[in-house]
Amino acid sequence: MYYNNVLLIQTNVILKCVPFEPTTYYIGKQEEMKVHLITSRPTLENDITTLHKMIEIIKAAGHNLADDWISLAHKRLSAPEGPPADWVKIYKTNLEVIAKADVVIAESSYENFGVGYQVAVAVQQKKPVLMLRHATADKNAFATGVEDGWVKREEYTEENLGTLLKSFLADNDIQAKDMRFNFFIDRPIYNYLRWAAFKTGKTKAEILRELVTREIDKQSDTNQL
Repeated sequence: MYYNNVLLIQTNVILKCVPFEPTTYYIGKQEEMKVHLITSRPTLENDITTLHKMIEIIKAAGHNLADDWISLAHKRLSAPEGPPADWVKIYKTNLEVIAKADVVIAESSYENFGVGYQVAVAVQQKKPVLMLRHATADKNAFATGVEDGWVKREEYTEENLGTLLKSFLADNDIQAKDMRFNFFIDRPIYNYLRWAAFKTGKTKAEILRELVTREIDKQSDTNQL
């Protein structure tokens, strides 16, 4: 059915394809989630071992970091005689990484404005956030001002860290969830999809997925993703 001269395509489950009727499509499955791990300078300086353990758990669960910045930042702190940090670039990079991340994990054992700001940005973008505080840390340092359904807070020890991370990642693994969005198209796009489906023997959903996948590959080749 047309609405203001556009057709509505809903994604996820393929229904009977009737011209001018809403159709539901799969958008495909992602092999791994991109996880943005954020922390404070005190944690980088005092507990790099725990951060490395978190990264190992994330990768062992079949996922990867949206930006592998931890080791580089730790080296920079270990060599203060080096060039000063480019905070404008770091700020922009953090925003870009949050945008492309599927989930955010924040080690928040220390009070830190940067961690709180990134958590707020992630919540605004409706990204699931796990905020972790070590059991021995100052309880007042745990950010309690962020009250949102996207944020989960946990207190961790060396013993339960793996369980907490794996549980959070499993709960938000997009491979296990159906992904839907509304997609408006005009008649030329619909006609192209119908023609391409006829010529290739593929479904319209497959054609859309291939187009998006090619664009993702193109952006990845130019390091824009």
